[in-house]
Amino acid sequence: MWSKRIQREIDDLVAQGWRIEEETPDRVVMVDRKYGSVGSHILVALLTFWFSLGVGNVVWAAYNYVANSQRRVLWDDGDACPGCGAAVPATADYCPSCGEALERGVDPTGAITCPDCAAVVTDGSRYCPACGATLSSALDTAS
Repeated sequence: MWSKRIQREIDDLVAQGWRIEEETPDRVVMVDRKYGSVGSHILVALLTFWFSLGVGNVVWAAYNYVANSQRRVLWDDGDACPGCGAAVPATADYCPSCGEALERGVDPTGAITCPDCAAVVTDGSRYCPACGATLSSALDTAS
């Protein structure tokens, strides 16, 4: 689940024609591929069609597809408000910008999550089974 800020950025980029190339729990890689302008393809066709029968146009499109592709990496940092995306101190229980309650270390379903990797941890665990982080402080604040 992405924060509202990241989801807004993803939606805006998708509306502009970008696609999601890669998605991980903490980031999204967006890509915008181009094949070249119509004018450049007409020029390449006029200059190369007589001896290559249009292969030059395919090569030009492939070149543009690789060379003119743009990528953006959107990071979902844990120190941002899920509501408005403002920077939030690690000790805050509420966003100082919008006042939204921040759930730190506790899943909305009541399960405890690791503060380092967000893996679900069984109640009473002292260490995260996914990353090995010490959970005593997360368990104390969740209780």
